[in-house]
Amino acid sequence: MSRSRDDYRDDGRLIDAVFDTSTPKNYAVSRMNKGRLAIGFFVVLVLFVALVGRLAYWQIVKAEELKERATDIQTLDTNISSKRGTIYDANGNVLAETVTKYELCVYNAYFYKSDDISSSTKKKNLKDLAKITGKSEEDLKSLLTKSKDPLVLVASGLTREQVEKAEKKWSGIIEVRTKVTRSYPNGAFAAQLLGSVKDTGEGRSGLEQEYNSTLAGSKGRIVYKTDGKGNTISSGDKEYYSAENGCNINTTIDSVIQHYVEDALVKGMERTGASRITCLVMNPKTGDILAMAQLPEFDPNNATVPIGEKALAEYNKLSVADKNEYLNNLWKIEQVTSMYEPGSTFKLVASSAAIELGTANDSSRYYCNGTINVDGLKLHCTGVHGTQDIKEAVGNSCNPALAKVALTMGSQNYYQYIKLYGFMDKTHVDLPNEAGSIVKPRDNLTNVDLATMGYGQGIAVTPIQLLCAVNAMGNDGVLMQPKVVKSITDESGKTVESVDDIAVRQVITKETADKMREIMEYYVSSAGGTKAYVPGFRVGGKTGTANIATGGGYSSSTDTSFVAMAPMDDPVISMLVIVHKPTKMSYGNNTAGPIVKEIMEKSLTYLGVEREYTDSEAAAAAKNQVAVPNVTGMDSAKAIAALKSKGLKYTVMPENKSDKSFVVQDQYPKAGSKTTKGSTVYIYSE
Repeated sequence: MSRSRDDYRDDGRLIDAVFDTSTPKNYAVSRMNKGRLAIGFFVVLVLFVALVGRLAYWQIVKAEELKERATDIQTLDTNISSKRGTIYDANGNVLAETVTKYELCVYNAYFYKSDDISSSTKKKNLKDLAKITGKSEEDLKSLLTKSKDPLVLVASGLTREQVEKAEKKWSGIIEVRTKVTRSYPNGAFAAQLLGSVKDTGEGRSGLEQEYNSTLAGSKGRIVYKTDGKGNTISSGDKEYYSAENGCNINTTIDSVIQHYVEDALVKGMERTGASRITCLVMNPKTGDILAMAQLPEFDPNNATVPIGEKALAEYNKLSVADKNEYLNNLWKIEQVTSMYEPGSTFKLVASSAAIELGTANDSSRYYCNGTINVDGLKLHCTGVHGTQDIKEAVGNSCNPALAKVALTMGSQNYYQYIKLYGFMDKTHVDLPNEAGSIVKPRDNLTNVDLATMGYGQGIAVTPIQLLCAVNAMGNDGVLMQPKVVKSITDESGKTVESVDDIAVRQVITKETADKMREIMEYYVSSAGGTKAYVPGFRVGGKTGTANIATGGGYSSSTDTSFVAMAPMDDPVISMLVIVHKPTKMSYGNNTAGPIVKEIMEKSLTYLGVEREYTDSEAAAAAKNQVAVPNVTGMDSAKAIAALKSKGLKYTVMPENKSDKSFVVQDQYPKAGSKTTKGSTVYIYSE
């Protein structure tokens, strides 16, 4: 059917295009369109070149890096933990070790909480679980009843034997988790010396910090090939790098002497009202540190929590910054990191230097009327001593006499011996953060400074520096380097490194050392140190009392101390006790003297030193002595009863916190030994 033009009208509009019979239009590209096409082509070309360049950059320039990244993505690298080494005392007793503790979890719906479980089964489960874990049935019932979790942690810190019993009894409805922790079996015993570890397993303080790399060993690795989703490929390569366990360190610490020290310090704190007490015990001939303790203490098993409800309550009130400062002070080893004015204990250094130089001898006389005038300044004494020789001057602890001793020998000579004794340098003991000393420069020294340094004021030293210097007097004049570790062994017990005794230098002659030991013994037996006298033992020493420096002057608070050694004819033990800020009594003889006496008497007996009583001393001692019963091989309950029947105390080694009975493996003192009533017998559970 044909259509006319009129048929293509739409709302009066003529659609000419359909029926346009005019001359055909020119469809050639206009100049404007040509420009647009050129621009478009150029843009496409630039993008193409950029894309090619980028591909070349990644595939050529970055090829190696991408290869490495691809390898990393397709590799699973897993660390294998190493076992931290053990710390032993001098007799092979464990002081710190790495242990695996177990946690026990139960699926509650299958163990207790479900209504499908009969009441008799529930009751039996609770009874058996309580027996295995040591928890009460009531506590377990409350825990399982209230818990909304499907898997309930019912006990932690269990042994492998405990969880094995649980696995045999409830296989499939319990879960055992393992946790490797650092354990200090004796709790707060030698806390500052041992130190502790951080949550990362790194040593935080003490020996744990000083020997961290030795104890830690090195981690191992397992490297797996993985797919794009990170899953291991069963046919892929696997590389295994074994972990290297840490080495063990064998210390010079004697746990028996350490116990004697810690027991004496606890009594001393109560008796003196001190803010803290520190004690260092050494072998003067070898430099071995036999014991090191201080109060307040902490438990390395939980090092960030103070011991005692009162201390914890005060700690919790502190700001975060103050808490950190509190803990750092609690952890630091006072004997090594802190300085103090030694007071009259330093008179031993001044007198020995003068005797060695010849500026003081048996013929020297020193007059004391209670003061000495030095360049117009009066320096005071604790009394009026009249005329005295050098031994009597030290025995009287006479300040004017020792001021005169220092002035007579002169600053150059005195400083020479201060340096020889090691006060110008650190001792290089194998413990962290050792401090040095504060000695005034000799160029700026006045006569007053020199005089006061003669009796131990105006100079600050560390406790370990002082004891090492006095040790030289007990070692024929030879200064020894102190040490805590005597050897390092691998996990099989093979010695990796032995630590030799190191003689630093000859400070004074044997003759001068003999004279100084005579003076020290006189001080304890007949002069100002009688509170440390032990019948039958030749104990020597010197006390010190020094006001604490503060704000450019001195406060009324004091540091009181006692340095001691025995037996004076052949010393095997030396010690320094410092009682800080005592409030119930004054002077080193009263505060530290009884502590020294208790430690000396027990330690010398333990070390096998024979007593040499006078007749009167022997009669008095016999009335108060008892023979130690043989408790080795006994059940602990019977052993304790046997000791108590003889008027003896006991301490379990290591601490038996579970209070479970055990068979006594060893004891000290040994059966048949004579000891004083009320003294402690150590019974060993391992």
